Order: sequence, then C-alpha cells, then structure tokens
Amino acid sequence: MENGLYIGLSRQIGLRHQLDVVANNLANSNTGGYRSDRIAFHDLLVRTEATAIGSELAFSEAVNISRDPREGAIQITNDPLDVALRGRGWFSVLAPQGVLYTRLGSFLVDNDNRLALPDGNLLLDNGGQTITLPEGWEQITISPDGVVFADNDRIALLSIVDFTDEASLEKLDSLYYRADPDMEQFISEEAQLVQGARELSNVEPVRELVQLINVERNYRHISNYLNLEDERAREAIRSLTR
Repeated sequence: MENGLYIGLSRQIGLRHQLDVVANNLANSNTGGYRSDRIAFHDLLVRTEATAIGSELAFSEAVNISRDPREGAIQITNDPLDVALRGRGWFSVLAPQGVLYTRLGSFLVDNDNRLALPDGNLLLDNGGQTITLPEGWEQITISPDGVVFADNDRIALLSIVDFTDEASLEKLDSLYYRADPDMEQFISEEAQLVQGARELSNVEPVRELVQLINVERNYRHISNYLNLEDERAREAIRSLTR
C-alpha cells in the first residue's frame, strides 16, 4: 500500500523538476544564444494495476538534464557589434569566476575600449587576452573566421573553442558555461561568424507550452491517484480497528 504512495510522490517530484526546466526554457525564449534543456527520467519500479491515470505508474527519478544542441535562428540586426556564431563552437569570455563560454554574440565596447558582453565580462582572443581597440577607431569589422579589424588594422583573432565532450560543459546560467580543467578543448574549425546578426534562442515556445500542459495534466492525475491511495489506506485502518 505504501509503495503506491511512494511511487506517486516520486512522480510528483519528477514532474516538479520537469516544470522547472520547461519554465526556464520559456523564460529564456528571447535570450540570444540560449540552448533549451531537456530532462530525462529512469523508471525503477512499475506498478501495473489500474490507477487513476489509467495506465502503468512507475517509480522514477530524474537522471540528467541535457542540452538541445540545435542552433537558434539568425536575426539580422545590422549592428557591427552583433556577431552570430554558426556551427559548433563557443566564445571565450573572462568573468570573475574565470574563463567561461557562451554563444551570445551581442558585444559592446566598454569605457576602456575593450570588447565586452553587456554584463561587463570581457571577450578573449585566441591567446587568452582581452581585446582592446585603439583610440579613435571608427569602424569595427569581424570576419567570418573571427579576425577583428579596427578600421583597416587587424587587432585580434577571437577565441572560438570547441570541446570533445561538449555535453559535459557545466551550465551556470542562461548565458554561460564552464569547462572542467581536464576537459579537452580545441580551436573550432567549422565555426563561421556572421557580423550584423545575432543567434536567437533555440527554444520552441509552442513545444514548451505543450510540455507545460502535459505536466499540469499529469500532476493533476497523480494527485487524484494519491487521494485514492490515501482513502484506501484509511479504509484499511478502519477495517482493522473494528
């Protein structure tokens, strides 16, 4: 009898985790370069008797949250400091936590003439150094292979790296990922940059809304099942005490 309650509660906990993932995806549907998450479950025990759901009910646990590797759509902005990244690869960024990686290609020039992201973290070149533009520059150009020019002068080559096991990158927030020091990384050879454009989030809002509806429906069914199990337990106790 208690097994049924445990199974139902495990499913509710899993649905709560799934709700958090879906809600986070929807919240970042307009975040440039964001990659949506997917949660996977593993069934440990299946209860096959008829339930309030009308199907098998499994004791399950969330085993991992994976990242959707598909690229987001390209949005043309004509802003020379917007750079969309096509193909595998990540921009290298210097943050207070150390070197981080992102797909966000919306840059600015800070008060020290350095290329930075909107939050102030600094873009890095292929030598691991920040990128400083010369005084009095008027036009910035970034080539498809990542070379930065200020007017006609070559300034730097952007650090665009890839990883042998990209899925193992640690997600810190909606923009940044961190690599373990032991992870093998290399210069991305297939990455191509598109200046004057930005990569959008790869979240599909309609798909996420469908997921949200399914989570709500399943949670309601599980709640009904738990109420039935609770009433069954109460009836058993009443029968034993007569």
